[in-house]
Amino acid sequence: MKKISIRTISQIIIVGIVLFLAFTHQQYGIEQASPIHAYCPFWALEWALTYIFSGEFLTKTYRSNYILLAIFVLLTIFFGRVFCGFFCPLGAISERLRALWKKLGIKKDVELPDTLDKYMRYVKYLVLLIIIYFSFRYTALVFDAYDPFSAFAHLGNEFDELIFAYSVLGFVVITALFSKGRRCRYFCPLGAFFALVKKLGFFKLKRDNNTCISCGICRKSCPANLKIKTADQITHPDCISCMECVNDCPKNSLDVYILGKKIKKQTFLWVVTWIFFITLSIVIWTPLWKTKPVSNIISDQWIIKVENIRWSNTLQYVIDTTKVPLTYFQEKLQLPVDIDTTMKLKEIGTTYDIKNLSWEIIETEDFRIAIDQYEEKKDNQEVTCPFWEVNCEFPGECGAYTDQDKNQICDYSE
Repeated sequence: MKKISIRTISQIIIVGIVLFLAFTHQQYGIEQASPIHAYCPFWALEWALTYIFSGEFLTKTYRSNYILLAIFVLLTIFFGRVFCGFFCPLGAISERLRALWKKLGIKKDVELPDTLDKYMRYVKYLVLLIIIYFSFRYTALVFDAYDPFSAFAHLGNEFDELIFAYSVLGFVVITALFSKGRRCRYFCPLGAFFALVKKLGFFKLKRDNNTCISCGICRKSCPANLKIKTADQITHPDCISCMECVNDCPKNSLDVYILGKKIKKQTFLWVVTWIFFITLSIVIWTPLWKTKPVSNIISDQWIIKVENIRWSNTLQYVIDTTKVPLTYFQEKLQLPVDIDTTMKLKEIGTTYDIKNLSWEIIETEDFRIAIDQYEEKKDNQEVTCPFWEVNCEFPGECGAYTDQDKNQICDYSE
């Protein structure tokens, strides 16, 4: 029985963690569990330009995204594209699916001709540029609707909202059965970024021409399908530092070098794995680590962002945060008098069989519209208080609270 490698163990742990985080978010919602987006370094990369110019975090991007991106950039500089080889959940799943398919008898990989493959590898860089450009231009995470990781992390939920993302995920799964890392090689924008970083790094993979017998096993083992047996030094940006070629070489003709110093394969695997998990374990206990907003509805400037309301928000949280009274929702959306306000927004319509004017079950968007209408009505009333309250006594609970005359009543509501 083949021994499970350190890299495989790392991949299993990462996939397990992602599934656990995804399940808890789907089960308990954004009020109790962080969104899975908080644990993806690509969101920091997509939002980087806007953050540089405005200093603003977009919804679904948090300090955790930037911390993870920084960790993986440093790892890439010293050890190559280890995110792709050790810590990418989609990459791990794709590899395991291909291995399973081979055991079932489909052993031959369906690959593009080498000439076409060479140029197709540049497509991912174009994808990266397009995503960053449009995210900056429209101040939105444009890739969210197409991100297979987002679809995977929703565990089958919100299919209608993420139909394109689920379609891409389906493409990833199907192609993984018949080829090695096709999405990673040709289309992954995060892989493109780490490929560029790798070019600046210290990781080198060298082939000993004196002992190599050009058997081709190294290329068969390589998830990136690189031409290893003809290269003196493997510097291709698509190398993911997986060590599969080093492990399978029958003549031990491949060696790893970092900063010009030869490193044993097993040492390399252990160092990469332990550095990541130890660093992450330390960082998550510091004040820097943040995976969810204080409120996904109210911005840092205490402005209500109805577009950020999620299906997993409870009705009571929406009422407390937006200051829209329950009676208003009951009037506009025909909610029952005895409604359970601890229910999530998406559960209310199906539980109580409530339909909107289009005779469709009410969903999150209906609550957003109702809040917008309430805000518009509030503005027309020309009420000074931003939450349309009168003589409210809750010092410290409201971001707009001020009491200069010290009468225990918010000045804005007087």
